Amino acid sequence: MRILIISDIHGNADALRTVLNREKYDAIWFLGDLTDYGPEPHIVLDILRELKPEIWIMGNHDYANAFGVDCGCGERTHDVSVYTRENITQRFLTQEDLKFLKSLPLKKELHIDYREFYFVHGCPADPLYGYMFDFMPECMRNEIGGIIHADYLLFGHTHYPLIGQYESLMYLNPGSVGQPRDGDPRASYAIYENGKLELKRVPYPVENTIRKLREVVKDRNYREKLIYILRNGKV
Repeated sequence: MRILIISDIHGNADALRTVLNREKYDAIWFLGDLTDYGPEPHIVLDILRELKPEIWIMGNHDYANAFGVDCGCGERTHDVSVYTRENITQRFLTQEDLKFLKSLPLKKELHIDYREFYFVHGCPADPLYGYMFDFMPECMRNEIGGIIHADYLLFGHTHYPLIGQYESLMYLNPGSVGQPRDGDPRASYAIYENGKLELKRVPYPVENTIRKLREVVKDRNYREKLIYILRNGKV
């Protein structure tokens, strides 16, 4: 089975469509954050609903929209996150959409081919807000402090692609489909097949996304900040 692993689409339907058209896959694992920053969160949600990902995790931005709380995101992007949530995501998502977001799990476990997979947006110890730019053993605990055992840990949130191994555990962050921040503006994702994980990148029509942003982001400072991130792949 060939599985497409994606995360952090952030309203960028152009990047998502490019990844979907580029790859052949039998199933999709989505690690959260379809909302905020980008111009088309409603389109992204519609695409994902039609695809019916086998794994669909709630991200901190999805949680913020669903429950009307702060995203708890990094200081450098917090202001533009609030702006786009109030002026794009909340404008385009319906009450039914928000109700659906509320139903998404914070974590998921799956058994495949005698292997145990653990899925989360941030990290096991802090599913919504925990940042792991590399593996941290202390994060492999649940909410009550119990140690989590898995063969594979898959997470997102940082927008930085990462793959590695700690003892017997393989871990992966597929990076961001819609808003990479590791200095490479191409859409980032991963493939799982025959027990192996692979990180991949693909260019997408970023100027098309920027054109859509110009139509919905009226504040010049926020608009230019978003455009810079999309074109440069960094904050």
